[in-house]
Amino acid sequence: MKPRLYFLVLVALFLATLACNIPWAPVLETPPPEPTVAITVVEPTPLPPTETLEPAEPTPLPPTETLEPEPPPATLTVEPTPEFFACSQEMLPGIAFGVEFCYPKVYSNGFSQSLIPEFRPEGGDPPAMDSHPDMIEIILTGYPVSNVYHRPAVRIYPVQGYMALNPYIQNMVIELQALLNSGDLHPTGSIPFVPIFNAAQMMRAQIKYLDFQNGKGVRFITQYGQAAVPISNDSAFYAFIGLTDDGAYFLSATMPIAHLWFVDDGLIEPAEGWSAFSEYFEIYIAEVEAGMLTQPADAFTPDLTHLDAMMESFLIPPGVIP
Repeated sequence: MKPRLYFLVLVALFLATLACNIPWAPVLETPPPEPTVAITVVEPTPLPPTETLEPAEPTPLPPTETLEPEPPPATLTVEPTPEFFACSQEMLPGIAFGVEFCYPKVYSNGFSQSLIPEFRPEGGDPPAMDSHPDMIEIILTGYPVSNVYHRPAVRIYPVQGYMALNPYIQNMVIELQALLNSGDLHPTGSIPFVPIFNAAQMMRAQIKYLDFQNGKGVRFITQYGQAAVPISNDSAFYAFIGLTDDGAYFLSATMPIAHLWFVDDGLIEPAEGWSAFSEYFEIYIAEVEAGMLTQPADAFTPDLTHLDAMMESFLIPPGVIP
């Protein structure tokens, strides 16, 4: 071996020995092996064949009760008061079997109402004067004037029903319609009127035509009698007779009336005696009728203005008497 090569080998061995004995020399650790992840690929296990299921029938629900929708809660409907039924301060409102009206507060403390059935006396030809069809009768209570023959009454009669009982009523309707259309303030003869009295219409004073809510009529002061007797406070009355616009009903009133010119009792013999009074009776009636033309409405008891207002307020609905 060559001396130079030999020398280099010795030096290398020396250095290696030193390296093994140096305490501070770093010890190089061998890094741990990298963990390995085993990935196993598993083939999917095929599912066993399944049975094809038909769709299940729906389970029927138990029958249920059919519920009707609940009605809405009841509400009180207030109809507006019609203008015709707005009574003045001097009048009070009244309703009788569907007939609406106002009546004088000062001359009455109320009224009674009756549905009076048809009256047809047995036998008799021509028909009895007091026969009548079904009718509505309104009586004012607390009325200030009493009368021997007439009550303070308003009556509603069906025209067709009246004509069925008494053929004369048909002529009366024609005459009344003609009078109402004419507006005559000085008619000749009697003014047609119902009910029919077994007496003569002795006078016609203070004639005035009035319209009521669904018709028209005429009012007048009169007295019926069977003999020549004075006009008296126990017999004279305010009369009203009218027809509804459809011709279906009569509206009639007999309201006792009083005046200073009338005697209190018509059966008391006049100062000149019955014979003399009878001789100028027609002149006497003409004078009374003429004198009445100058009298204001408040010269009578009750005041004619209040009675007129009552009659003008009437509304008679269709079919009010079946």
